[in-house]
Amino acid sequence: MRWPVILAFLLVLAPLSVRAQFAAITGTITEQANGDALPGASVVVRDDAGTTRGTLTDVTGSFFLNRLRPGTYVLSVSFVGFATRQDTLQLGFDQTVVYDASLEATREVLDEVVVQERRGVEARSTAGLEVVRPSDLARVPMPDVAYDLAGYLLTLPGFVSTGDRGGQLFVRGGTSTQNLVLVDGIPVFQPFHIVGFYSAFPADIISFADVYAGGFGARYGGRISSVVDITTTNGNKEQAEGAASVAPFVSGLRFSVPVEPGKVSLTGSFRQSVIEQVAPEILGQELPFSFGDRYLKLHAFLNQTSSLSVTGLRTFDQGNLGSTEAERPSRWENDAFGFRYTFLPETQAVMSQFAMHYSRMKSSYQPAPEVEQRADVDAFTMEILIAYLLGPTRINLGLFGTLNRFDYDLGARSLPVSVGVTSGGVYADTQFELSPSFRIEPGIRYEVFSRGVHGSVAPRLRAMWLPFGPGSRQQVSFAWGRYHQQIVGLNNEQDVADVFTIWAPSPANEPVPQSSHYILGIQQRATRWLELSAEAYHKDLNHLAFPVFEDRPNGLAGFSRVSGFARGLDLRTQVTRRNFFASVGYTLANVEYTWSGVLRPVASGIDVVHPAAGGAFNPPHDRRHTVNASFQATRGQTRLSARWQLGSGLPFTQIEGFYRDFAPDPRNPEGLLTTTGTTLVARGEPYKARLPAYHRLDVSLEHDLVGPRTLTTFQAGVINVYDRANIFQYNFFSGERLNQLPLVPSLGLSVQFR
Repeated sequence: MRWPVILAFLLVLAPLSVRAQFAAITGTITEQANGDALPGASVVVRDDAGTTRGTLTDVTGSFFLNRLRPGTYVLSVSFVGFATRQDTLQLGFDQTVVYDASLEATREVLDEVVVQERRGVEARSTAGLEVVRPSDLARVPMPDVAYDLAGYLLTLPGFVSTGDRGGQLFVRGGTSTQNLVLVDGIPVFQPFHIVGFYSAFPADIISFADVYAGGFGARYGGRISSVVDITTTNGNKEQAEGAASVAPFVSGLRFSVPVEPGKVSLTGSFRQSVIEQVAPEILGQELPFSFGDRYLKLHAFLNQTSSLSVTGLRTFDQGNLGSTEAERPSRWENDAFGFRYTFLPETQAVMSQFAMHYSRMKSSYQPAPEVEQRADVDAFTMEILIAYLLGPTRINLGLFGTLNRFDYDLGARSLPVSVGVTSGGVYADTQFELSPSFRIEPGIRYEVFSRGVHGSVAPRLRAMWLPFGPGSRQQVSFAWGRYHQQIVGLNNEQDVADVFTIWAPSPANEPVPQSSHYILGIQQRATRWLELSAEAYHKDLNHLAFPVFEDRPNGLAGFSRVSGFARGLDLRTQVTRRNFFASVGYTLANVEYTWSGVLRPVASGIDVVHPAAGGAFNPPHDRRHTVNASFQATRGQTRLSARWQLGSGLPFTQIEGFYRDFAPDPRNPEGLLTTTGTTLVARGEPYKARLPAYHRLDVSLEHDLVGPRTLTTFQAGVINVYDRANIFQYNFFSGERLNQLPLVPSLGLSVQFR
């Protein structure tokens, strides 16, 4: 424990001055309209002799140029879609100049060459990472005028959903509880709504999102599969703006107002589902789902060197996911609150952040009218980050601590459980440019758990290489890392209509779930408008918990330890022109688990030997083949979008039959004539059968009316154009088949004003 303590001490005390015999320039680049950071903005300085130096802003919009000789410099800041800003600076000996700039957006139509170059700077994906902007979300047809992050994520390679209801997302072999979803650094336990089109993140509150399908850096921990890190917009600090939308599934309202012009803004978003009320009219059937979300953010520039953001999010979902004959309602709520203080001193290229946040999820499920199960989990976290901005080199050092609390009650068969665990540690996450065409991002994370035997050391590495120099049309990237997860989410993966999740600590004095990721990606820009990419990945998975059924219908015997792997290949072709976008992706994947042979029953908690010891199987989220094709064509103010998706069948366990278990009292012979016994289920080999393939076509048409201070958008669309009967659930006990969404027509209206 000695070196983590030393590192924590250095985090607080190390000032690392970058002043020497040269001058330096540091600052932050933001959007003039709302104060949002502009990652990837170009900052270039030119001296009297015509010599130039340049850099790009990082994800916070910050930049640093050092080792500049004293003299006069012309500084230019540019970003595609924004007016270039130029200023003349006089640099003195041993001086650090703070230069903050806000760029004004332009309405000029961009040439497709420039658009592609912008992708090369800020949105070009590397191994396992995709940077998502709100404009990306607008390319996916939805029954809604205001777009949503969930709809876009399902177009990315390696992202799998078991259906258009339930809110479960699986990423490259990981389960839904192994994904880390952050909003302004605050974790959200279940951010996806009960209808699969929607999450807690509409497009108009998102500034950008870093989506890691694997291979994420040392700053992230606590989950072993993927990371979705969402940074929300900071709001408009100059003038009030807002939007309202109406659609068959969801209606919403958004606003952003300056509290103190130029310094403080307040942004809010409120959405509520209406599909439960309108479905009988437009579909002729009931969709018993209700969901919504509430979001508020206060952002303030306290002075020239510091800022403060306070974010709050609340979501709620309820509905009956399974058979219409039996009411088995599911409910869950999320609360997430936090603040982040950022300080960038004028004389040092050191950015400091202090964050504190609280997150909670409450859920319940009624498997039978007389039984209710409930589970609550919360997390309180503090984090200190110090980032050293050294031109193309960046060093992030962090210190963190988390307290989790778990409460759950599974009904009559078990007693209520309440337990708490803690974890904490340090991390170092760095970025070095070894040459203009080769960058590495090594990192390491050390974490201790209150219920583990030893602390975990998790090394990470990301790298990017441009084979033919900075202007290369080829890019090769690599990611590797080890990951640990102290808290686990236990749910019944064998029943898609049962999304009830018990969050609990990993068993005391046993290894926590862990994984190792290996990712290799290659991108080829064949022309200025055509990009080809391929990415191969492999994940080793160990010490996972997996549900095991008992012989009773819908009975859950307990959880078994499993290990295994997930591997696959993602291929994608993308065309980006001025008025046309098209993308086709194919994923070949394989997920395989192996039983450990130890079963931990839900009720007793006493380990027993499981008869399937050593057997290998494919879990219910193993989708072998996936195809995603989407396009968008624009003419004037009109846009036509379409998306077609195909997924091979998911594994399931077949039912071979039913039988009666008779256990009469031997002291009462007449019981043999009157005892009916208990109905039991004879199941086949686990997950050896597969459901039919899933495919669906969605189309939408939009038209904008631009006014002096308003933008009105009309939308007409159809979900599941050819009314494919995709199966969601088959109730083997009642013989009822439940399909996913049928053909759903939609009309929507959105009005934005400023």
